[in-house]
Amino acid sequence: MSDYLQGLDRSRMWWMLSIEPVIKQELPDLYPYMTAGLVGDGSDCFGYDDEISMDHDNDTRVKLWLPVGAFTHIAVDRIRAATAHLSEGSITTESVTEFYRRYTGLDWTPRTWKEWLAIPEKNLAAATNGDVFYDGGGRFSAIRQTLLDFYPEDVRLKLLEARILTMGQAGQYNYARCMDRGETIAAELAKARFMEAAISAVFLLNHKYTPFYKWAGRAMKQLPLLSQTAEDFETLANEHSVYAVESISQAVLNELRNQQLTDLSTDFLVPHSAAIRERISQDELREVNPWKQ
Repeated sequence: MSDYLQGLDRSRMWWMLSIEPVIKQELPDLYPYMTAGLVGDGSDCFGYDDEISMDHDNDTRVKLWLPVGAFTHIAVDRIRAATAHLSEGSITTESVTEFYRRYTGLDWTPRTWKEWLAIPEKNLAAATNGDVFYDGGGRFSAIRQTLLDFYPEDVRLKLLEARILTMGQAGQYNYARCMDRGETIAAELAKARFMEAAISAVFLLNHKYTPFYKWAGRAMKQLPLLSQTAEDFETLANEHSVYAVESISQAVLNELRNQQLTDLSTDFLVPHSAAIRERISQDELREVNPWKQ
């Protein structure tokens, strides 16, 4: 059994046992407005770091955030001075607005479907992963919760429309045809497009954001819905298998029906993409080209 302690656990312990007591004592004026946690980029934020991760960026990390009004060069210098003797890892400080802007491109939570669609799924996954250990001001957690509440339903449907269309076109249709012709490169590309779209569809059906591709397969196995498809994905990743494509497609289609997103009887996914589109209530969004999503 491995004795490796994951970065998120180390970060939480370091905050509770060492950093927080110092901040409370040395910076009592900043502490009530401060947020502490580990959220953002890196396998440790997802809880996926392991012994192999130790070859790079394996420091114990704690991130501190301040609201814009409290985030000043003086405040950052004071935090750095107060915690300088704590050498177990790295402590970074930034403003709440700066953190979320890096992932969403906005200084506010998304308000329109155009703003939501402009944000990559992996960015939203990174902005909402990890854990918040303490949030005195509450601003950081309020934004976090808005993002965790997931896409507006019309946006989810638009993304599902695109994913289902790609699954049908690249996986059910082109993949087998490319293999029959002996076009191995084209078949592998079709398979990759299918897998990427299918994994995203699984996350969307779970009302969860798809993380960076490096962690998408692992994260999918932890989802409450359709995690059983991971075995078919593993089969497809390791060999040519039209059966695995159809098995994944049927599982996704069954869940689409469970969520009443289609009432068509065909097993071919492309027509179901159109059925999903018809359920989008906003006219302008409904007419957006799904191939661009």
